[in-house]
Amino acid sequence: MRCAIYFVPPADDPLTVAAARWLRRDGYTGAGIATEIEGLTERDHAFLTAIPRRYGFHATLKAPFRLADGRSVHELERQLTAFCKRAAPIELTVHVALLESFFAIVPVKADADLDMLAARIVTEFDAFRSQLSEIDLARRDVSRLTGRQLANLMNWGYPYVFDQFRFHMTLTGPIDHLERDHVKTVLEKHFGDLCAGSLEIGQLVLAVEPEPNAPFIVHSSHRFMARNELRIA
Repeated sequence: MRCAIYFVPPADDPLTVAAARWLRRDGYTGAGIATEIEGLTERDHAFLTAIPRRYGFHATLKAPFRLADGRSVHELERQLTAFCKRAAPIELTVHVALLESFFAIVPVKADADLDMLAARIVTEFDAFRSQLSEIDLARRDVSRLTGRQLANLMNWGYPYVFDQFRFHMTLTGPIDHLERDHVKTVLEKHFGDLCAGSLEIGQLVLAVEPEPNAPFIVHSSHRFMARNELRIA
């Protein structure tokens, strides 16, 4: 089993509901959702969403990892609950943007509190992570990584942490440059104001991959309990 720590809005949040319809899968229940997306054929939509569908609608804060020997999901869940009790909600202004070759919901500008939160999660929960195996490393195209990203991968299990981190909630897989304008129009029509305004980072979820290559599903949700300022001692 692999685990991950994500930000996902609550299950009944309109953004979560719209994203589940877009990805055709509810990340909280694992249920498939039959829906038609105006402007895309069935085949094109299935292809565009194949990669993010498996992981569910989320922003990665601690990338998927195998549990270290002697660690359990229940222990990880307890520590995540304690962590979130010391964290306060963060308000972001977000929009749909192209990141390299895929679309995601991202902040309009960087947020220092969010970056600090992400860094704390990476370090505080690393004791739960099993070290990468040679097979894990062989699956990654390390030739595309910078020196800093490669060091992050070796030290923390994921290239895009600390100064390489960028909060994003993936909506598509890679898209040919000739199709990008059209896909962005379809996304903006589907999500409307939900992806162009305020987003509260007010909880974390523990997501699990029950068996190799299975879709990730939310195991538990953990609300932030502090007020006024981020307090993570």
